[in-house]
Amino acid sequence: MSHLLKRLPKGADLLDALTAVCKEHNITRGSVQVIGALEKAMLGFYLQDEQRYINHAVDENVEILIGVGNVSIKDGEPFIHLHLTLSRHDGSCLGGHAVAGCPIFAAEACILQLEGDPLVRGLDEATGLYLWTKS
Repeated sequence: MSHLLKRLPKGADLLDALTAVCKEHNITRGSVQVIGALEKAMLGFYLQDEQRYINHAVDENVEILIGVGNVSIKDGEPFIHLHLTLSRHDGSCLGGHAVAGCPIFAAEACILQLEGDPLVRGLDEATGLYLWTKS
């Protein structure tokens, strides 16, 4: 196991920046934590009955109170599964699944690279989600 601490680049998309770090360091199995702030955000919510995501745009500056997730492999590439709890300027909070469209204002990430074979995602027919094929 090893820890990687990284300041992510301002203006980059949060998921793209985390994925780039994982590619650079060949991380295929790990845990992710991130804090900081976003210029705006895009959050997903999975509708279980319909087996599809809906996205919610947050068109304002927000703080990342908690960003937690994992690293695995999907379609041969590192894949970041990240959930965010965000704070608005008035202290109200919202959260969801991080999706593309989260430009970074400032962010610091801790990625814990875990030992073992890469975690691989495949389609789970029962849920309609791409889940670990084994853990």
